[in-house]
Amino acid sequence: MRLITDNNTMEEESKLRQQILDEYKQGKRYFEDIHLEYENFEGRDLEGIIFENCSFYISFKGANLKNAKFINGCIKTCDFREADLSNAHFENLAVEDSQFAGSKHDGIYFNNNSAYGQHVSQADFDTWIKNTNDERLT
Repeated sequence: MRLITDNNTMEEESKLRQQILDEYKQGKRYFEDIHLEYENFEGRDLEGIIFENCSFYISFKGANLKNAKFINGCIKTCDFREADLSNAHFENLAVEDSQFAGSKHDGIYFNNNSAYGQHVSQADFDTWIKNTNDERLT
């Protein structure tokens, strides 16, 4: 997988998004070293997908991310609202300003992450989800 940098165009990013979807459809589940901005996987079925060393500034709103893994990267400003995150795994990530309201998160693993320079854990995630009226993780 190739890295999208600031020098790449939005068209190239869309091609990479489509490449991920095509490869997923063909059975590939492990993706690494990807950087995407201003894209979306809204409503997509990405069950069991693994993203390692990736940086995303995109929307997964309403997506099926059951058993997905996000490891060693950045999900800042990602939108996971209404997504199915059952048994998803989030570890060693920067998570500032990500949205999780209305997501299904039974069995989610959320540890060793950071937000605004602070360590955030499973307990922090559970508190934010249950006690916030705001849709953003801030």
